[in-house]
Amino acid sequence: MYIIIAGIGRVGISLAKSLSGKGHDLVLLDENKKTCEEVASEIDALVINGDCTKIKSLENAGIEDADMFIAVTGNQEINLISSLIAKKSNVSKTIARVSEPDYKEVFESLGVGVVISPELVAANYIEKLIERPGVVDLAIVGRGDAEILELIIPPNSKVANKKIRELKNTKDYVIIAIYEGNELKIPDGSTELKEYDRIIILAKTPALEEVRKVFSNESNE
Repeated sequence: MYIIIAGIGRVGISLAKSLSGKGHDLVLLDENKKTCEEVASEIDALVINGDCTKIKSLENAGIEDADMFIAVTGNQEINLISSLIAKKSNVSKTIARVSEPDYKEVFESLGVGVVISPELVAANYIEKLIERPGVVDLAIVGRGDAEILELIIPPNSKVANKKIRELKNTKDYVIIAIYEGNELKIPDGSTELKEYDRIIILAKTPALEEVRKVFSNESNE
């Protein structure tokens, strides 16, 4: 997939690092020349110093060939303008970051495909963490139909020393990653879970509480 990310701030760089090396053709675009130079030496991507609201800069980034355009600068107006230009260039999917939750509907009404408001996500994020003890980290996926949980398998958990294929009710969740020390690994059915493993799970929202219990040391699985 050909992906252009406009804005190499905290959000943009984290996203770029996550996508880098996964087979995507990745292009990063930012007005700050120094930032571009620093990032170019860190990430396997084409890094372009330019203004994402200018047609010429977007053409240099290959906007005509892009499958996805992601605008995550710190300025929501710039994110909107650049996303609209990307839409006019027939990019099939656009994602924009907004800082004011009230602007979310405006962005969507103008045709920006996916709108992300960190403020809205953060409020929901904190609420979910309070509601679900034992969850180390959590992210909301799509329209809230699924969520990603990061859990640590506690001592005496019933899943400890079991292979993933031996777990029950896996139609409601899937283990998508396991940390071994600081190394993130993608598991398969033969992967054995151990006490204190840090695991990342994609789960259906209605099943979250049950999933949390499965990976805890509570009596009911």
